[in-house]
Amino acid sequence: MESVAYVIAEHRDLNGELLSPHIAAVEVLNVIRPIVAAAVYITFVAHALHHHPECRSKLEAGDDGSYLELFVQEVRRFYPFFPAVAALVRRDLEWRGYQFPSGRRVILDLYGTNHDASTWDAPEAFRPERFSDWDGSAFNFIPQGGGDHDMNHRCPGEWITVGLMKQAAGVLSRHVKYDVPEQDLRIDVSRLPALPPKPINFRSSDMYGRPPLGKDFWCAIDCIQQ
Repeated sequence: MESVAYVIAEHRDLNGELLSPHIAAVEVLNVIRPIVAAAVYITFVAHALHHHPECRSKLEAGDDGSYLELFVQEVRRFYPFFPAVAALVRRDLEWRGYQFPSGRRVILDLYGTNHDASTWDAPEAFRPERFSDWDGSAFNFIPQGGGDHDMNHRCPGEWITVGLMKQAAGVLSRHVKYDVPEQDLRIDVSRLPALPPKPINFRSSDMYGRPPLGKDFWCAIDCIQQ
């Protein structure tokens, strides 16, 4: 099986031309970047389960997946996945008295929007239940960008990320018994991505009704966090 790098390097466009080095590099990054993004969110899932054991208990007891959806969305809202996104103004415009000339670089505060007290009640509290009556707006909940996926610059892999987070939360809450030894789990917001100073250290016991977890599982969790 050819590697991703080989496929991209050998790809030819409709005119039979190879991709330019710049375009090829961008496409390689487009493959790598979602892996890193999902890994960060899975770390946040584990972090939230540890700091909010009541959520883990609800996930363990739940059968229909409804609370799992609420939990994952609250992880995406609460944690600092990425602080902001930037864009260039395409044409002169005025918005609420502010002038935006063409070519001006603008910044959208993702984390701030997800913690805006005018939109979210008690935004600094971790409360999955808040999403029980969320209206599904594409503009007030924007952990991976806002707007329409088809028309705007919003992450096309967003729902794949949500699915992977659900899988991780399900495994860590229903299929694995473990504890988290005393360690520094403060989120370091001075770095990108914002994560604890070191990968979360898990100490496994066994699986629910199954043989003890092998080291491969925990190696995979550790690699995800690196």
